[in-house]
Amino acid sequence: MNRNSLIFFVGMLSLTLNPAYAQVQANMNRITCNDFLNYNFENKNFVGYWMSGYYSASKNNDVLDFKRLQSNAERITAYCKRHRAQPLAKAININAL
Repeated sequence: MNRNSLIFFVGMLSLTLNPAYAQVQANMNRITCNDFLNYNFENKNFVGYWMSGYYSASKNNDVLDFKRLQSNAERITAYCKRHRAQPLAKAININAL
């Protein structure tokens, strides 16, 4: 094997040895208000954006209204503080505009 072939082979081998990242799956209907309230800021935002997109799509609305998203997040958070055992999806159905 010449030197260039060896370098190429080692380079290609290193690409295949990268660690695989696991996919995380979550059943969004099983998230409770208490779970949501205990999430860190980033996870709350992720769940909020996901739920907003899901419910907007179910209403054939393809526009993200950031003010409405913030208003809904405040309403849902206030509701969840009073109803910690409720599923988050139910809190959204009751409170989202």
